[in-house]
Amino acid sequence: MRRPLYLVLGLLAVLAVGIACGDDGEPEVPTPGATAAPTAEVGGEIDFAAASGIEGGDAEFNFAALIWQGYWLSRDHFGPFVMASGMGIPFEPPMDQVMMAIGMIAQNPDDPVTIPQNMMPLQAIFASGSPDLVNDPRDFDPLDFEAFRLDPSTFNETVTVRGQAETMLKESQWAHNFASAHFGDPADDFGALQRFIGMMVSMLAQMQGQYAMQNLLGDDGLYLDSDGTLDYTGNWVMLHTLSDIAGLTGEQGGRYANPDVHPMFEDAASQLFRTLEERQPESAQEAAAAIRAVIYRASTATDSDVRDDALAKASAIADGQLLDVSSGDVVENAAAIAGLIAVAAVEDSGLYRDAADLLFQRLSDDFDADLGIFTSKDVYNVDEVGWIIGGLNALVQEGNDASRGPAGRMLLAFYENTMSLAGMQLSAPPGKSGAMAGEFEMSLPSVVYYHPADTPPPPIAGKLTVPAEEITWDGNAWEVTSDRFVTGGAMHLANELNWLGPHLGSIPFPSVSP
Repeated sequence: MRRPLYLVLGLLAVLAVGIACGDDGEPEVPTPGATAAPTAEVGGEIDFAAASGIEGGDAEFNFAALIWQGYWLSRDHFGPFVMASGMGIPFEPPMDQVMMAIGMIAQNPDDPVTIPQNMMPLQAIFASGSPDLVNDPRDFDPLDFEAFRLDPSTFNETVTVRGQAETMLKESQWAHNFASAHFGDPADDFGALQRFIGMMVSMLAQMQGQYAMQNLLGDDGLYLDSDGTLDYTGNWVMLHTLSDIAGLTGEQGGRYANPDVHPMFEDAASQLFRTLEERQPESAQEAAAAIRAVIYRASTATDSDVRDDALAKASAIADGQLLDVSSGDVVENAAAIAGLIAVAAVEDSGLYRDAADLLFQRLSDDFDADLGIFTSKDVYNVDEVGWIIGGLNALVQEGNDASRGPAGRMLLAFYENTMSLAGMQLSAPPGKSGAMAGEFEMSLPSVVYYHPADTPPPPIAGKLTVPAEEITWDGNAWEVTSDRFVTGGAMHLANELNWLGPHLGSIPFPSVSP
């Protein structure tokens, strides 16, 4: 099937204008000090104004600030990466087609879209690289993306299924965010940039999905890394994102509906589901990724048999791999919670929620609330931090009432400790101090953009706004023991941050109905 390149290329034009820098029209979640619930009802006893209370913590960094900061970091983790870093296989968008697309999307002269220079959109994602910038952004115009290039000599040029799929999922979920009515409609004189970005990230996910189908899909129906490695967790995440893209391009996709490409993604998602259907996950992390994937397949499938079989597979995995998890590993327990709560949400099941409570009790028994650390673990990689945040966030949103408040407090303390105090976030978004900050941004406290303990913005830190690969606790202090940018884990974390709250239109727990 021929891809509509003129539209795809044009829509990619302004990715990081809003993603990297921020702009007007942001989500209506509570600012620090507020006690109201965020846009999606969280429920339970969540104190949005209370600080974590951990040693070294900031009094202004509360649960409301956590939700906001997760939003900004999620945007900043992938925008400059996929449009400016060069860490992947790029393609060149013809400028005349860019202008054509802008004319289609942004027609109000009072709400213009500005085209950045030296864009480098990626159709394939490399496995890892150094986060160190080769240029000083202060030497460049704010809209010159040459400022955010990384050093190609540091790249691991393997295209991994996990890295490709997590990045695609990041983009498709952000398309849901930007489809929110919060950003207006074409008749309004606000929100054009965000709506444009939404169309663009949807198309970028499609481009990367087509690359995966053409270059990573093996003869047996599974996706392989470019070096031939088979990663089952990566395949489950690929199923998750192909299912999401199938929904975006189908009738339920609204402004993203595209009948020309929908059948391709619908078929690709269903075929991958059938290939994986007999697979029994071998870890709690794989099981959680699998459950999320098959529930998403059920939520967007046009074939009722696929929907029903996918739901049955979700329950089978939960029953067989997660109900009786006996691990003492905090990451496995947190991932198991994420999987159990995903099934509980779609089935409204007390059985799975109760099982998640038992696992949460293990986490609680191991947690030092004064330090915000689990006593049994002193080394975390970025993927593990993502699973812990994901499991705790699942309890906050869809767990039993009695667990929501305690899970929220643990989430706040763990996040503040690992992401900020430990330095996993290598550089912070510029927020209202940035050159592109809008009037709306300037009205918010700085803490919603970055924690006071975070490193400075990219020009000062000399690093892209991404998380480090690994942090280590020596009993007294944290150290970043690897600052390498690893896309599979980093984009997984970015997805979990997007699902805090959740933000605007992102969908951590899709509904499934006949």
